[in-house]
This record gives sequence, C-alpha cells and structure tokens, in this order.
Amino acid sequence: MSDFSAEDLFDAIDRGVQPLLERGGMTEPPVDAILLVQEQFDYRITFAEDQDEEPPPGRFGPRPRRQNAREIVLRIEQSDAGQNAVCARACARELLPEILRRLGVVPGTETRSGQNQLLGLIVPRLLLPTRWFSRDARKAGFDLMRLKEHYPTASYEMIAARMLDIAEDPLIIAVIDDGIVASRRGNLAAAGKKLTAAEQLCLEQIREQGEPQTTRQAGWTVQGWPIPDGPFSRIILRAVPDEV
Repeated sequence: MSDFSAEDLFDAIDRGVQPLLERGGMTEPPVDAILLVQEQFDYRITFAEDQDEEPPPGRFGPRPRRQNAREIVLRIEQSDAGQNAVCARACARELLPEILRRLGVVPGTETRSGQNQLLGLIVPRLLLPTRWFSRDARKAGFDLMRLKEHYPTASYEMIAARMLDIAEDPLIIAVIDDGIVASRRGNLAAAGKKLTAAEQLCLEQIREQGEPQTTRQAGWTVQGWPIPDGPFSRIILRAVPDEV
C-alpha cells in the first residue's frame, strides 16, 4: 500500500461516507444502514430465525441454500444495532475501492487483513459520522445514554470507542464484564488493564446503585454506565484527567 498518515486515512473515510449519507437523504442521526445498503447498493435483505437454519449437509442431508452475493440475511434475534452493523459492513465494502483510490492505493492490491482493518474503521464512521458525532458528543457532555438515544443504530460499545476518536485531551475507555476488565484503551497512549482508584470507585458505585455514576478522585473524573439487556453484566467507564 502507499504511505499515508492516520489523518489522511480518516479524512478519506469521512469524505467517502458523506456522499453516501447525502444520497440516502440522511442529514442527521440516526443512520439507517439497512435502508442504505438496499437503496444505494441494491442488496436484498432477508430475515431468519435460529430455528429456520437448515442442518449442515450430511451423508443423506440436504445441502444448505446458497446465499446470493448481494443478499444479507439478518437474524430477527439481533438487536437493531447488530443488524445495522452487518449492513454497515456491506456498505463499507462497497465504499472501499473509492476510499483506497483517495489514498493512492489501487483497489484489489490490499491484503485481506488490511481490508478487514479498513472495513473495521469505516463501519463506525458510517454509523457515527465524525462531524455529527463530534458535535453531539460534546453537546451531550459525553453521556453514553444520551448519545445512544441519538444514535440507536450503533451499539453502546461502538459509541464509547468513537469517543476516543474525537477526543483532543487524554481519555480512557474501559469495558468491564462481570467484574473483569475486558478492555481498557487510551486515545494518546497504551492504557493497560489496571483501573485507577477513580475508575474502581465509579465501578463500585454503579454495582451498588445500578445506575450511571460520576466520580472524582486522585485527579481523575470518571463517568460510568451499566449497559442494559446484555447476556452478562457490562459496565463502560470514561475517565479523563482533571488537569491536562
């Protein structure tokens, strides 16, 4: 691939996403990726339940139905955010050649891993467009629950991760599953998985109260949110130093 900076990459993605949103008539959140992939890229959407799945082909069993290349099968059990993520990835795949050309890369010359990494960057910037999200996150005081109301087609985890992208000052996002730190990322440096005293205090208060909390301790301010409707207890923390 050609040499380009992270800023060049993100700019190329944002510039590639914006015309798609405009063609789809989407000028404010939420982004409906299910509608976009159908109307802009002529994909067919079908819905299936788990019990609708055919058994794997055996010696005497039927062969599974072959899925059309431009067909997306969504599970009705999936959340709205989950269904939109699948469709957003299909949109991202369609946008990828033009984004690569903007970066001086000949489409088709990228590696499979490089392609997957790029798709993983395009999807959140499609569901949470940088210009909109940067404005709305600051207006909402970076409150995850308020932002989820604005962007229901994106998951809580995607919204929290996008906070790292737009932050200008140091920021750490931690995801805790059943009391275990599943991930902890900083926007300016590696964060490690050890929680600060302020994060630990916020975590404990959320466990006790069962609702969002904000704590301040030892030079850090932490916002924390219990995530509803998951298969396990998930809490997301946003930590910023009081002095930069």
